[in-house]
Amino acid sequence: MPLDPSKKEIRLIELHPRPANTSTQRDLTPRCDLIHVSLDDKPDYAALSYTWGDARDTEMITVGPSSVPVTQNLYSALEHLRYDKTVRVIWIDALCIHQGDNEEKSWQVQLMREIYQRASFVTIWLGPADLTSDEVMDFLRQFGTRAMRFGLDGDPNIIRKVSAQWRSLASQSSSFPDMSRQRVTVRDENSTGKHFMMGDLNELYYSISGSHGQDRLFPVEGMADLFERPWWGRTWVLQEISLAEKAGFACGTKRLSRRCCTAALNAFTALAFVFQEMMMLKGAIFTSTAYQRSVAMAGFDWRPNFSLAMWNIQRYSPYPLLALLRATCSAVIQPLAITVLSLEASDPRDKIYGLLGLAADRDQLKEFGIQPDYSKSCQELYISVTSAILRQGHVSVLSLNSFPKTQIGLPSWVPDWSRPLESCLQGTGIDHMTLDPEYKASGSLLPSSPPFNRVGATTSVSVSGFIYDELHEIGTTWAEFFNPLQSTISNPFVAAKKLLAELVRLSILGGEVYKTLKERICGAARTTTAEIGYNETGRWARIGNRRYDTAASLLTIQVNDGSDETRLLNSELLALIMSDEVQTAFDPYDAAKFCGEIGAKACGRKPFVTKKGHLGLGLDHVEPGDAVAVVIGCQVPFVLRKSIGGRYKIIGEAYVDGIMNGEAVVGREIVGVLELI
Repeated sequence: MPLDPSKKEIRLIELHPRPANTSTQRDLTPRCDLIHVSLDDKPDYAALSYTWGDARDTEMITVGPSSVPVTQNLYSALEHLRYDKTVRVIWIDALCIHQGDNEEKSWQVQLMREIYQRASFVTIWLGPADLTSDEVMDFLRQFGTRAMRFGLDGDPNIIRKVSAQWRSLASQSSSFPDMSRQRVTVRDENSTGKHFMMGDLNELYYSISGSHGQDRLFPVEGMADLFERPWWGRTWVLQEISLAEKAGFACGTKRLSRRCCTAALNAFTALAFVFQEMMMLKGAIFTSTAYQRSVAMAGFDWRPNFSLAMWNIQRYSPYPLLALLRATCSAVIQPLAITVLSLEASDPRDKIYGLLGLAADRDQLKEFGIQPDYSKSCQELYISVTSAILRQGHVSVLSLNSFPKTQIGLPSWVPDWSRPLESCLQGTGIDHMTLDPEYKASGSLLPSSPPFNRVGATTSVSVSGFIYDELHEIGTTWAEFFNPLQSTISNPFVAAKKLLAELVRLSILGGEVYKTLKERICGAARTTTAEIGYNETGRWARIGNRRYDTAASLLTIQVNDGSDETRLLNSELLALIMSDEVQTAFDPYDAAKFCGEIGAKACGRKPFVTKKGHLGLGLDHVEPGDAVAVVIGCQVPFVLRKSIGGRYKIIGEAYVDGIMNGEAVVGREIVGVLELI
């Protein structure tokens, strides 16, 4: 029976109680009935958040008079969640939305924000129990209850405040615990305060620090298994966990409230920050236990933290769609693999539709025609969304383009939201909008007109900008120099030396941007890391020439290998060292930190030199002859490839040494327009 959109009708299932004293499989099969209700009538129901699982792995349930196939994961959820004696009324997308009717699916998805907001409770089904999940669920519930006293279930900013206090304890002797009775108020960004004794917060640290003989420490391996379950990787989970007034996790027969889970994981994150900073700032593995090292190197990705934090973010400071897309489509490129941190969706259109209900700018986007509509192709949707974001003035969205694109027919300026987007040069602040660290390639210039002008018949877009330079030669990449699986090039110090030497070689081939060897080394050191690294406080920042001495000392390794240019470099380098302009003492810690910074930015990118002589880093697809463009309103330059009719394709953003602070726009009176296809 069809639903009535004008009445905001939805379907609910009445899940029958589990049968008692039965011996047949037929009687054990979950049974339910479908009913129609109007949201306007404020029905009482719960909702289920789960992952569908393998669509080919199904079991039969009974819906009314019919047998209906459902995925194994949903079948398991129904078995565990039905009551013993009473009917349970619940909303489940697979059963309550006609999945084969695109028209119904489109307007029902538009109601999902309201469906989850109005649910009396949202049960998050993580799956059946395994060997460690019961212990982990019990620990998180018990420890999370304690951590909630200190506001750790609230604003993520409190993590930093708690971590700062615990860091001071970590640097003190474990023989003299600080049980201060000082009364403290910790306030989040919404001025909500938690009052407690500082000694009580310190005691929470001592109970999990690994330095005070505890026997109830974080079960790190089991937590990793729990937080890597498929539920955490779905796009839709953000809406389902964030909009629910009350929510909790179910794993087998164990239950855990959203607040307890949030508080426990935030405390774990604060503790991990403490151990990580101790290791980094002390320059080596500090005197520590195996447990402390396991916490510091746990390797949990951001998805559980982000999903749990979204409840408070949604209540107080909801993100616009672009921020949600930045946060949920990311990947980190490493020498041997790409670490995927994105949220997934079986239908690539749901990478957008699954976030729209959370977007702070959803009403404005609706005016641009962005709303769930499953009659649209993925190509049409992604073009429309990127066009809308450009109309909002967020020209930085162009930096999210990478290759190859899995969705057919997308213009070069439209990100493929269905795949993990390679790491951008810049990160973002906690709002996922503020670019950090800041570049200023287009200076203080603003577009003379809105950066988005039109989408033409050939899906083109016009932006304010100009062609500044052209790529002259491409160099050897960091990935070619450094491969831990090949013993001949497994030493990162040697790889760093080779990449630096390669950049110095490239600087000789271009124009006269760098006139002395010291300027070439400085330029090479800046370019290897895109001028981004750890500052004195351990924060990621623009570091200017602070790696010059480390780069020069690395260049002394294996001084007699390489080409004629490299041999010339070695002789000049030795002369430079003899002149006392370089601090030659080799510091392994500084070198290791520098290599880590190089890996963070040089992986997945190619070094190049332009015709004017600027060194740079561009995505792997750059070629000689590609243009370097400055797009007004963007903090970074772009590499473009000329196409027919004077139009260009975006190859990707780039670091171009010497123009990242607006030098290319100084004195420029005419900017012009670049048409991208």
